[in-house]
Amino acid sequence: MPTRFEEDLNYAIGWNRFSLQILGIWPDTKYTESDPTLSKYWFIVHSFFMFGFITIPQSTYLLMIWGNMELMTEILATANVPITMSCIKLLFARYHLESLRPLLSSFVEDWKRPKSEKERSIMLDNAKKARIISIWCTTLAHSMTSIYIIPRTLMIARMQRDQFEPQNTVVYPAYFPYDISGTIAFCISCFGQIVAAYSATVSYIGVDTFITMLVLHVCAQITNLRHTLENLPNEMANNFTKDIKWIVQRHEHLNWYAKSIENSFNLLMLIQILACIIQVCFQTFQLFRIMKQDGDAFPVEQLFFVVLFVVVTLVQLYLYCYVGDMLIVESSGMGTSAYKSQWFNLLPKDSRNIIFVIYRSSIPLCLTAGKFSIFSMEMFSNILKTSIGYLSVLLTVSDNKK
Repeated sequence: MPTRFEEDLNYAIGWNRFSLQILGIWPDTKYTESDPTLSKYWFIVHSFFMFGFITIPQSTYLLMIWGNMELMTEILATANVPITMSCIKLLFARYHLESLRPLLSSFVEDWKRPKSEKERSIMLDNAKKARIISIWCTTLAHSMTSIYIIPRTLMIARMQRDQFEPQNTVVYPAYFPYDISGTIAFCISCFGQIVAAYSATVSYIGVDTFITMLVLHVCAQITNLRHTLENLPNEMANNFTKDIKWIVQRHEHLNWYAKSIENSFNLLMLIQILACIIQVCFQTFQLFRIMKQDGDAFPVEQLFFVVLFVVVTLVQLYLYCYVGDMLIVESSGMGTSAYKSQWFNLLPKDSRNIIFVIYRSSIPLCLTAGKFSIFSMEMFSNILKTSIGYLSVLLTVSDNKK
């Protein structure tokens, strides 16, 4: 019979643990020791499929069709850029696996240590947010991938049945360094691309939702620490020095926790911002191109795919901006909580100690993109404006060519 701690912990990390275990990058020592083969080599299999069946073949195919703007933007936005980005995320998470293990251990210890019902409720609220985000993002992303793959696969099957086989007709347009006209080679190529697409989906979503879970957890811990600080003089007046020391140490630990996340992933977040701008720009360009078509040949499935693709891309970017904004608000609120406490009822030497907490929280914690820009809701709107600006340039160039 699982204890309440185990139930809460499984509720908080269960979905993300499942996704990252599939990829072989779950940062848990027990998992590594119990299944060393998966932890060491499973991510290589996913990387091989993504690079070998989509990224490299499509990049080669791009050189062959250079100058065809519509086809190039479709290939870049549909698979090349997002799947390359997924592979980068996978390798990035694997590279930082050792630095993520202390964060996960701290995560588990926070759930294990004794806590009041109010503290548990705050932690469960943020855990619920992280779980809902993980489930919905995974569902949306897999639906998006399936909406593209299933109709495309059925179309290829009909072409094979009717013995109509134009060159490079695989799931994702690409050039392979071998003859794919044979049945076995063709099936292997299509199967490899389908596996690569779903591996990329898990990688793209899994890493983002894992980071979201970690940040929401530290936000919950800061909220609990703020409440402790606000009630400090009334509840712990007899041991004020000992208790304020614990608060300072706890505050420093949470600062380390948040900065470890930032140091591990700030470069990845910068790459993701650039990729998101390209994807939103190119996919919106595809949306405009589809809407101009009419008649019986209107590609309804492609329209749904493009719309869902744009939604998934924007949702993933919004997640970083949302949790980044929460982290700024909660960490800067430590000073406000110190001010709200009944410091005026304390002895002068005790009230002066609270000044250190206020001073320490004067520079809030944050997530950055390569140390250049801070994730916030303002940043989200700026990225949208930038994407729309590039889209207008792309539409103008396309119209001039016609």
